[in-house]
Amino acid sequence: MDSLEELAGRRVLVAGIGGGGDSLGALVFYHKLKALGARPLLGSVGWERLVVDPFPGPIPLEQLRNAEPISRAAALVTGESYADRYGYRVRPQIAVAAGLLGERAVFLDLSKGAEGLREAFEALGQLGVEAILGVDVGGDAVAIGCEEELWSPLADAISLAALRASSLRSLLIVLSPGADGELPSSLVLERIARVARRGGLVGTYGLARREHALLKDHLHLFASEASKIPFEAFAGAMGERKIRGGVRTVQLSPLSTVAFALEVSAVYEQSELARLAAGSRSVREARERLNSRCVYTELDLEEDLSSRQSERPVPIAELRREGRRRLLLAGCSPIIC
Repeated sequence: MDSLEELAGRRVLVAGIGGGGDSLGALVFYHKLKALGARPLLGSVGWERLVVDPFPGPIPLEQLRNAEPISRAAALVTGESYADRYGYRVRPQIAVAAGLLGERAVFLDLSKGAEGLREAFEALGQLGVEAILGVDVGGDAVAIGCEEELWSPLADAISLAALRASSLRSLLIVLSPGADGELPSSLVLERIARVARRGGLVGTYGLARREHALLKDHLHLFASEASKIPFEAFAGAMGERKIRGGVRTVQLSPLSTVAFALEVSAVYEQSELARLAAGSRSVREARERLNSRCVYTELDLEEDLSSRQSERPVPIAELRREGRRRLLLAGCSPIIC
């Protein structure tokens, strides 16, 4: 497709693909598509930050309550849906978004790997969905895998691989480059420029006054610092911002309100991470493949944090360095840029 305008009149899944907080970023494009005359359906992967879900890894669909499964890795949820995480009640942010919209949304289960997610997309196609917009706030989805600053590559790699394998038309939307404090905006833009040189840049969009007005009073409902950055920048915020307890730094500017629509195949071709995750049947299988190339993932970090709960607290950056050293000592082969 050559523009979002081509989606007018069509049923389109607009899904956050990098984590539960991307539900808020997906809402921006849900409203944008609605204004263009499309029939959007909101969705998101169900992997929440530890402040929302204290257990490592994505939420399995089997732990959802008040939900309607439509495949082994997708379910329709409402504002009343929640997950029973070993006796602990967790409300995925896509359920929060569904409650805000007053309609059903799609929960996507990353625990089944790229193959499970591909099956989920195919099942949605049978329900009338004709296209998918995968929304990634920050831009980790355009990473190659060699980047020192990359903290959470696994969810994006699985999602990108599943989008590439799906028979549905799809685009990757990178909203607010650098907003998650991982890859700096300059590096995200350089990766997007590589995609553009392959002919894979479809268009440039961004947060508009209408979407800002519709969502600005509901930002407090979402546990995502990154997805709130575009809204702060739209209101004029500028300069450096510390997030994630001071571990990461974001540069706010008007650029933080901009989004790039990219062809999934062009991004996939430059992503060693997505190619490693392709065909995986579980999140752990995908993680092992990334680990084999010295990529320390968000699942590794969450498990390491969980295992240290009863011990002396270790700074998260130090824990990550220890984990990466562990992979090197195990004989991994680094990805070379």
